[in-house]
Amino acid sequence: MNSNDTLPVQIKANRNGFTLVLDPVAPFDDVLACLEQRLNESRDFFQDAEMTLDLRGKSVRTDDLFRLHHLLTTNAHIRLMEVKLEEDLSLLMDRPANRPVLSPKIQTPPPSNDSALLVRNTCRSGSRIVSQSDCVILGDVNPGAEVIAVGDIIVFGNLRGVAHAGAAGDRSARIWALSIEPSQIRIADIVAVPPRGNKPTPKRFEIAEVREDRIEVVTI
Repeated sequence: MNSNDTLPVQIKANRNGFTLVLDPVAPFDDVLACLEQRLNESRDFFQDAEMTLDLRGKSVRTDDLFRLHHLLTTNAHIRLMEVKLEEDLSLLMDRPANRPVLSPKIQTPPPSNDSALLVRNTCRSGSRIVSQSDCVILGDVNPGAEVIAVGDIIVFGNLRGVAHAGAAGDRSARIWALSIEPSQIRIADIVAVPPRGNKPTPKRFEIAEVREDRIEVVTI
């Protein structure tokens, strides 16, 4: 058996739970396979554990991040508390019950800042979020809320409000969410209103993208 230091993933225990560190050069599929094996071997040990995901130094695509999120939270029933992207930036995935929820009406980054706008809470009715690049929502987008981004919109929750990706005209932009049930979605100049009625819960996540001059929602 290889030592922990030679594996593509390291799970380190600390006083706040566990920290998961990914090898910066290992292929993501190898990382996911190794992590799945380790979690299966110690399923009872990690059940309901709190974990921080440390991605500093490793580039992870959006769909891979959703796959990792699904493995940890759905398959292994781990509470993912934080995602660290770099030294001065982290994404909060969960919130203690006594921490106040901030729901600003408008959040707009400086025009010169092309980094993703991170919203660490559910977007409630009446809120309007604007990003000059990608926009990451760590919560739901409720009916009556609006999210506008020049790049992609990534929702770690349910999208039920209005979302406009590729706001500067980029038709290659996408909208990602655990479930897409919006009042309206728009990518560049193309607008779509989804049909009403109940739909099955997606297996992992959904992607809205432009195909042949129309917006289609794909379940992965």
